Amino acid sequence: MRVCVVGMGPWPLERDAIVTGPAIRLRQFIEPMLSARHEVVAILLEENARQGIPINGTISACSFTPETILNPGQIKREVDLSHVGAMFGVGSLMPAVAALRLAQEIGKPCWVDYFGDPMAELHAAQLRQGGTVDLAARDHVWKFFRETLAGGDSFSTVSAAQRHALMGQLGLLGRFVNDWNVSQRIHEIPCGVPEDWTTPEPLPDFPQVLRTNGVKEGDPYVYFGGSWNVWLDEVTMGKALAMALCEQDNLTFVCCGIPTGRAGEEIKQHLLGKLQPYGHRVIDLPPQMPDMEASLLAHAGACLSLDRAIPEAELGSRNRLLAMVRWGARPVVSLEAGLESLLVAEGLAAGINGANEQRAAREVLTACARPAVQREEARQAGVRWLRTMTFEETMKPALAWLGNRTARLSISGGDGLIDRWRTASDLIGEPARKPARRKWFS
Repeated sequence: MRVCVVGMGPWPLERDAIVTGPAIRLRQFIEPMLSARHEVVAILLEENARQGIPINGTISACSFTPETILNPGQIKREVDLSHVGAMFGVGSLMPAVAALRLAQEIGKPCWVDYFGDPMAELHAAQLRQGGTVDLAARDHVWKFFRETLAGGDSFSTVSAAQRHALMGQLGLLGRFVNDWNVSQRIHEIPCGVPEDWTTPEPLPDFPQVLRTNGVKEGDPYVYFGGSWNVWLDEVTMGKALAMALCEQDNLTFVCCGIPTGRAGEEIKQHLLGKLQPYGHRVIDLPPQMPDMEASLLAHAGACLSLDRAIPEAELGSRNRLLAMVRWGARPVVSLEAGLESLLVAEGLAAGINGANEQRAAREVLTACARPAVQREEARQAGVRWLRTMTFEETMKPALAWLGNRTARLSISGGDGLIDRWRTASDLIGEPARKPARRKWFS
């Protein structure tokens, strides 16, 4: 089947691209579709529109700006959607709205992916503004969120907790009325990893950037990478790191995360300010390319990634944890999200149960004290576990949905005898759905 996927750019495999979570999510959807021999048309949201984005295997890949991506008529004029059988909106709310509007324009079903709960993310951001509710921002997010909730045909979330929250949100909009199997169209698709992460690789060389900053190979360091975002608990992180650096005088803290907006920069500067007494043992690096970050992770003793006790932390997830596990750099986490709890249960991370800086410092020091053989064992265990988290494994619900639609098209022969909104499962006894254009609320 030909599928159109709308998501966030830039494509994470492009040269010099800064890799973001929503962009990884786009890759997580597109690559398994291509492997399953579906044809893919990719549309990316970027600040500057461009053609010919190098996504290998796609029929076409281009981008639109925030000012134009919500205009389905303009997209139709520039992108050939004539043979598309299904739409996907992936990784962020605006691509989801864009995909849904296109789906309604061309009369095709739409899968809406929520890479985190939009209202919980807004709540986290507003807490950083002193807790003042920006009514305009709230209404803007809710308008788009409600549009996708009302019109989507199938849905995915990043965690089991978010899936349960989404069931309630759909119920409040009346989506359970005359649609008895709607809960079976809500799927958990956790953060995933590419297939090549599941094969052990030789340990990368010690990072030259650390040598330049006075860190010798074999010296212990704790690492932070990924985005500096509004849900981080920089207060507990700062206290824990200060305790660890004070207790072990050859320990270094290395960070190279990407600040997300002004709030992210403030969070980063707050944490670094708490570590000023340790001077040269705190190394703040600019964002690194993936191969360099792999080297930084492979030689780190521990990674510290603590979240605030807010709804976003319970409903969301963290891509960075998978990269840490891949290289045996033991994550110390706050046990809010489902992925964190899973890693702790597997023995691949240490959980501190909330804002407990003393325990966090102790776990960091314990992880950094591991001998090389234990770190290698942890790396091998992490690689084995990641085989359950590949893009292909995590995307099974979406691929099954596409497979059902392909089967339905084969049965109908494409002559319109079967309502286009019904799936193959509907054909064996489940009640047919109304079109997505139905008003589910007044």
